[in-house]
Amino acid sequence: MENVTPQQSESEAVSDGYEATVERQPPLSQTPTPDSETWRLTYTLTGHERWVRSVAVSPNGHIIASGSGDKTIRLWNTSGELRRVLTGHTAWVRAIAFSPDGGTLASASNDGTVRLWDGRLGALKAVLKGHSAGVRCVVFSRSGQHLLTGGEDNTVRIWRTDSGEAVGTIRCADHWVRAIALSRDGKTLITGCQDQTVRFYALKPGGFDHCLAHHQGEVQSVAVSPNGWLVASASSDNTVIFWKLNSGRLITQFKAHSGPVNCVSFSPDGQRLVTASSDKTLRVWHIDSGQRVATLQGHPGWVWSVAFMPDSYGLVSGGWQGEVNLWQRSQPGAQLDLQTD
Repeated sequence: MENVTPQQSESEAVSDGYEATVERQPPLSQTPTPDSETWRLTYTLTGHERWVRSVAVSPNGHIIASGSGDKTIRLWNTSGELRRVLTGHTAWVRAIAFSPDGGTLASASNDGTVRLWDGRLGALKAVLKGHSAGVRCVVFSRSGQHLLTGGEDNTVRIWRTDSGEAVGTIRCADHWVRAIALSRDGKTLITGCQDQTVRFYALKPGGFDHCLAHHQGEVQSVAVSPNGWLVASASSDNTVIFWKLNSGRLITQFKAHSGPVNCVSFSPDGQRLVTASSDKTLRVWHIDSGQRVATLQGHPGWVWSVAFMPDSYGLVSGGWQGEVNLWQRSQPGAQLDLQTD
């Protein structure tokens, strides 16, 4: 049975940081000190019968989606109310993503298919078939007109979202594509691979091609900063690397956790990075100062996935035991915007 457990405990902080050497936007007027932020676990959503491998938040911040090893996708309000359970995949759901307008939700599965759903009502819109093995990752183009998917068949496939037609295939060496991202201008594809590399592919003139080999473990997650300058990659080697998007230059590498880093995400305002790990924690990093400003504890096992809310003050994370946690950062006079529509 689905239920929501309100939580009152605050995160326990630990002190650490990395030396930030990236050319960035001007820092905040007040540089944070280590472990200076308070993040509160506000809700734990239960109902999934197996681990939650992927979470996503609709662009308007009203709907949370979670994809699980129980072969289902669940849609929730931010108040914790279950809206829909989406069924149809015949194997683990590995990745989910909302389109930029929130009208479509894409899900990728070990069954080799990608499904497109109505992002609000959950009705099935299309089933995309073309991968010859499990599909690991999905990302929409900024226009929402195309979807890119990466899989265990060592390819990235490009689809039209209106017709479901496959319009391109990129063969990515001889290893699984575990993670995928697009540059802000849509000209460069970034992949994280099982062979420990981060690869850039120029999709259009002005895009970049690089093969970046510095991680000592599989690359689990990649993300592009909101300003489009940086790529962050997370690995099973417990580290995160920042790369320059245009040159592929390694900016900095730091040990982010005591276990594999499964997911990395930039806040929409570009000021923070969050990492999720098999060490059972989430960690929040301040980009300009390089400080770790919070450690979030509340998952009983590995943390597989994390996403920021659009206001950058909330987080959603998915864990090994099927739980979805909602977190809120303290701010003067602010209240959590609970959506039930």
